[in-house]
Amino acid sequence: LPEQMAWHEEKRHADEYSLGRRLAPSSTTSAHVGAGLSDALNSLLSSIPDLAKGAALPGMSHPVSWPSFFEPRLVACGTTGRMAALTPRGFGAAATLGQGGEALAESFRLSGITHMPPLIGATWGSHTGADDGLLLVTRSGDLVVCPGPRPAAAGTWACSSATNHGLPHALPVAEGSRLNAATAAILPGAGRTLRLHAAMAVEGEDGLVAIFAQEAGSWLPMGELRVPRGHAAAKISLAFVDGGDLLVSTEGGYVQRRRLSDGAVVGSAEHAVHSDGFAWQGACGLDDGVAHLRLRKTSQAWHPEVVTAAIPM
Repeated sequence: LPEQMAWHEEKRHADEYSLGRRLAPSSTTSAHVGAGLSDALNSLLSSIPDLAKGAALPGMSHPVSWPSFFEPRLVACGTTGRMAALTPRGFGAAATLGQGGEALAESFRLSGITHMPPLIGATWGSHTGADDGLLLVTRSGDLVVCPGPRPAAAGTWACSSATNHGLPHALPVAEGSRLNAATAAILPGAGRTLRLHAAMAVEGEDGLVAIFAQEAGSWLPMGELRVPRGHAAAKISLAFVDGGDLLVSTEGGYVQRRRLSDGAVVGSAEHAVHSDGFAWQGACGLDDGVAHLRLRKTSQAWHPEVVTAAIPM
């Protein structure tokens, strides 16, 4: 695997861009600027070689008592072992792992999102710009904020458009496009100034992940990366970790951690989380490792499971 990928910071006065079939300037941007942007972004594109052959690292399955009729598709990690699983329509449950014995997952509901498209990405904790809370992304790129700490068991977490919290209403997604995976978080940028960052993969662009940052009210492209060959068509999951890294995970168990500041590969591994009878859903960075969410098929229903594994650095 290459240790570096080309990374790019746009000029502060750059126009706003959208992600559709490819990264392209808005209709008001002149042709010569568009050509320059295309050349710049092409120079950023990184293709990662085939994975080195080796055994997948074993994971640890954590016993969790989940709510009934619960088939989550998203996972978000907090601090000190906290993780939350959510359905695309806003029913969730949170548990703390690693405390010995079976963890109890307490349910909650998200309000204020029933009129929006299904959720595909979630960030939990300080990366939302506050001490706690959720920052969510819908399939069409809408940004949703659920501020404050998680409610008590069976409680309701009030959510609303990110514009009510000083953030843009959506990611730079072209009209009519749909996202396969996305994540957003407020992270340190140049000069350690906090900025909203986003990573996303669009339907029809198999294996391509685009990274953006907000500056002066516009989305500026930071770069692109490709999921390794052999995994490009697989389901992927994106999550920001540790205030400056991007975690890319696939349903085959491959995970890669990239540093946003220079694109360096911090660590990568194959995790033994995929097998017959299981449907992998997503992953997030939990403490020093990765938490994978998968569904286990039984004769009657699908049941959630959480498997954690390390990433050798």
